[in-house]
Amino acid sequence: MDLDVTTSDPTKIMGSDDATTPPSSPPPPIILTNDDKRDILASLLQEGWKGPDILIILQENYGWTISLRSLSRLRQTWSLRLKDLPPQDSLLPATRASLISAHRNGLTVFEMRSQLLSETGMDVSTRTVERYLRVLGLKQRQNDLADGKITREGVVEHIRHARDALLANSAGYRRMRQILVTNYGLHVPRQVVYDILKELDPEGMEMRLKKTCKRRVFRTIGPNHIWAADGHDKLKRFGITVYGFIDAWSRKVLGIFVHVTNNDPRHIGVYFLRLARDHGGIPQKVTTDKGTETVILGAFQVQLSYEFIPNISLEEAKKHMHYTKSTHNQKIESLWSRMMTEHNRPVIDNILQHMENGSYDDSDALQK
Repeated sequence: MDLDVTTSDPTKIMGSDDATTPPSSPPPPIILTNDDKRDILASLLQEGWKGPDILIILQENYGWTISLRSLSRLRQTWSLRLKDLPPQDSLLPATRASLISAHRNGLTVFEMRSQLLSETGMDVSTRTVERYLRVLGLKQRQNDLADGKITREGVVEHIRHARDALLANSAGYRRMRQILVTNYGLHVPRQVVYDILKELDPEGMEMRLKKTCKRRVFRTIGPNHIWAADGHDKLKRFGITVYGFIDAWSRKVLGIFVHVTNNDPRHIGVYFLRLARDHGGIPQKVTTDKGTETVILGAFQVQLSYEFIPNISLEEAKKHMHYTKSTHNQKIESLWSRMMTEHNRPVIDNILQHMENGSYDDSDALQK
């Protein structure tokens, strides 16, 4: 039987038999008037975009190519400089939260800038931080007493509460002012706090004024030049031991570790490695007293200095670990002195009070 070759099965490929349609031509360029250009620039500037980023956005989104010099000239001509723009209506939530927290804690503009960089990754100038504060309506030097937000009697009550409930009965006027800012959100001048404390605790204020001494000169090059480390045993009889690290130049507390012991060299070594990890490196020198608890810390400092400081011998690396008497390690000792006056006494008084009423037994190993 002959096959009909005049027809064939339909192919699985559907489509027209006509020639392929050429791709559509690109859309015509956007025609912008001067008013359009001004509105676009104003919008980008208010959103916080900088010069190089603005040029990229203009070219990619609007087909408008200009130079940085032309952009600067247009901003001046169209009154779009920073001082001419209205305050920014809103900030990113993370930026807003960081600034409000820093302001509530009484930080300076420079400290706010550092906190903003560490928390949000925004590297802005101090003038920008000041502008953000104006947008948020936050004053750098607040005086809630002068603004009428609280009366002097109210400040007295808050200070009484801090002394009783927060165990701050040994705090001086500087420390008490910081407590008012941190715990109560109150901004009161130092002199007012001083006068109130002098009324509430005249004997305590007099004793604090007498505790003055002249200290020897301590020289350090800058941040992370010297880390001072030492243990604090004043609470040891209550089962609380402390080991701390401080930057000798800035007096920044790098870390305070609380445990049942501060004599185990393995613990001290781990504390040091954790700080090196968190701060991105080791200091040029570590200063501690020469005890059994610091042998591993010293070994880590010498070994890491030898491995990562270029062109240094092992003997030179050993000089990056400095042992001294505990009484000569004055930077960390000053921290323990502050801890004794501001924190230890209230903690001890609280523990003794619980021991007297029978709710705490210091001879019980589990409670201790």
